[in-house]
Amino acid sequence: MEGDRNKAIEQVQREQNLSREDARELVASFILSQPSMMANMRMVESRAGTNWALLRWFILLQAIVVAIGYFLFFRDQW
Repeated sequence: MEGDRNKAIEQVQREQNLSREDARELVASFILSQPSMMANMRMVESRAGTNWALLRWFILLQAIVVAIGYFLFFRDQW
């Protein structure tokens, strides 16, 4: 979604001969005026957050499994 926004900003900048900041404001105001686009952006952002949350839980679970395995198999060497 971010790539699409950047492409839209570049397109508006070229077509209307605006500065980057003005084109960015124009694209942002258009996105804010479209409820369906806002809903789509929120959905994409929530999916991205979910992926990171799942990854964090997977890493935590993996660390716990490694700690338990280390304790079970190497406790006699202490």
